[in-house]
Amino acid sequence: MTLYFRYTILFTLLLSSCFKQSNSNDRTQLKGIDLLSKSQSIHDPNGLWNQLELSVYIQEPRIGNPSRYSKVHLNNANGAFELIRNREQHLSKHVIDENGQAKVYLDDSEEIVDSLVEKFRLKPERNLGYRDFYHLMYGLPMSLNDESVSKIGEVGVKYFNDRECYLIPIELKEAMFSKNWVIYIAKDSYKLKGLEIVFPEDTTKGERLYFEGNIDLNGVHIPRIRHWHEYASDEYSGSDIVLKKWEK
Repeated sequence: MTLYFRYTILFTLLLSSCFKQSNSNDRTQLKGIDLLSKSQSIHDPNGLWNQLELSVYIQEPRIGNPSRYSKVHLNNANGAFELIRNREQHLSKHVIDENGQAKVYLDDSEEIVDSLVEKFRLKPERNLGYRDFYHLMYGLPMSLNDESVSKIGEVGVKYFNDRECYLIPIELKEAMFSKNWVIYIAKDSYKLKGLEIVFPEDTTKGERLYFEGNIDLNGVHIPRIRHWHEYASDEYSGSDIVLKKWEK
């Protein structure tokens, strides 16, 4: 073997080693907070979410309730919130005003018989949970910030919802079903593709959400459709479909 040939092999091996090391460093240097920030800039390019008034009609079929519809109004600037939902032949309205006062109406009346309060869970103290749910879920990924997230885990890569995605484990400060979520962001577009709500202590529990489509709400782009599946079996359990804006 000639000296030239030996040097050529050595150079090739060194170059290959450096390339592999470089790729490894690129992977390890990916930070979840940077990926979330990039995704937020795609979904909310003008930084409007914190001042946005979100008003939408949502079709929310569930296996046990295929005819569920909701109208949601969320004012991020002053905290006001309104949810109107069909309850069999009734309509419930859950309100939090800009002063934080919570009220519940059934068919436009605050006078609700106890049996219907219990049946439809119409206590005013539940309104905050409704508001937190819609603010967190419909604000994704913008709602994942210092106020809501306590920890961001190591970034991985996984094929999810027909895309190669970055997966970002996060821990919420306040549990929404669970404190432990996994966020999926498409590698090619940085758009949000879904999430998993997980329970590390019990892998039979949890939810998996697949996101589809896009709707522009006054300059903020959010997923239009969210399909809910059981985490362990991936069995379908329901959908949230933003139909159109609600002109209040």
